[in-house]
Amino acid sequence: MEFNRFNLYLIFRLLLLLASLVLLAWLIDEGDLWFTSVSILLLLLIQGYELIHFVNRTNRELTKFLYAVKYEDYSVSFSDPKLGKSFSNLNETFNEIIEKFKSARIEKESQFQLFKLILEKINVGIITVNHQGEIGIINDAASTLLDIPQLHQWERLKARYPDFCATVDELSFGGRKLVQIDTLSGLKELSIDVNPVRLTGSSHYIIAFQDIKDEIEQKEIEAWHKLIRILTHEIMNSITPITSLTETMRSLLKNEEGEAKHATELDDETVQDIILALNTIHRRSVGMLEFVNDYRKLTKIPAPTFEIVKVCEMFEDINNLMKSELTKRKIEFELLCSNKNLVIRCDRKLIEQVVINLMTNSFAALSEVSHPKITVSAEVNEKRITIFVKDNGSGIEKDKLERIFIPFYSTKRDGTGIGLSLSKNIMKIHNGSITVSSVPHEATRFALAFPNHASHIGIR
Repeated sequence: MEFNRFNLYLIFRLLLLLASLVLLAWLIDEGDLWFTSVSILLLLLIQGYELIHFVNRTNRELTKFLYAVKYEDYSVSFSDPKLGKSFSNLNETFNEIIEKFKSARIEKESQFQLFKLILEKINVGIITVNHQGEIGIINDAASTLLDIPQLHQWERLKARYPDFCATVDELSFGGRKLVQIDTLSGLKELSIDVNPVRLTGSSHYIIAFQDIKDEIEQKEIEAWHKLIRILTHEIMNSITPITSLTETMRSLLKNEEGEAKHATELDDETVQDIILALNTIHRRSVGMLEFVNDYRKLTKIPAPTFEIVKVCEMFEDINNLMKSELTKRKIEFELLCSNKNLVIRCDRKLIEQVVINLMTNSFAALSEVSHPKITVSAEVNEKRITIFVKDNGSGIEKDKLERIFIPFYSTKRDGTGIGLSLSKNIMKIHNGSITVSSVPHEATRFALAFPNHASHIGIR
């Protein structure tokens, strides 16, 4: 019945229009009632207009709905209970859609405000800029780091910090780089990370940066503190017994009145005690001298002479150098190098020294293993070439893994703590890295990672 209400309204209007037409035709046929005929004609026009207006009600409601969506005017509502259930359902659907749009807008606005709050709270500078040079976002951290207000044009920022903007332009395809800029608050070392994105058909750049100068200085201070503690420990270990022994010798060489004894007053036992003390002082002095020499080795690595080195040939040379020691210790040595053309760009002598240092460390770890074995291998991918030195020795406990590269820290009782620190420094000057993984009482593996230069020189 609800559906027929609209049809009944429509049929009624059509019948009324038809009756008006019949009446108008009769009046025209009579010919005398022209005023009445004109009135009926006007009534017909009004009825036609009302009929068209009535039929187009749905289009008007739809237009009203679309304009509300277009201009985000979610205050409109739709209701007309006089036209039946079909129109009521249509209006209810319009109202539900409007409410969903309204809720989505509120949620979007809430997320945007949360996003802005997060951007303002983080201590990393964030700037977004489009391909037309218009700055969209510049958070408080960025304003503070660059000592600038809320700018809206990239050109104004470029005029203020040309080096910063030149670095960003250089990283237009993405990447990270360090740059030093001079701000009102002093020199700052910025780490800049640029990420290009494409949104709604246009290019945008997200620029993230932070001042790492303070962090680097803090790390340097911590490293110096660690080094000073280790140096103090080593020096005290040598100076304390020397001081004690010299005091003992002084007491042996003085009489009860505190005066120096004559040579004739010294018996054989006293002389032996003095010789023993002198030997101990000499031994500790030699140890101190070796410690200083080790420190000099750590701080004065010779300038590298880079060359293209075939990895397999270098492995064979190391095998020949260490063969007698490996045989003497009854250690199985496995050399895995299937790619004979694999090369790295390095100082051959320094890298051989690193590998030999790692193998020497393995000797101590394998001393109590029934079937000792050392494996040296190499792997390659698009980014890096990695040399592995692996043993099945006693391993390294987890709490010690983080400290083994610290200068003068050693897990061995008679170790100097220089070898791994020196190896790490050598890898740094090769733009590489050294890492370690270990499972106690199973295996330890050191990895030497080098940049893969093979693709640049045509060797794979």
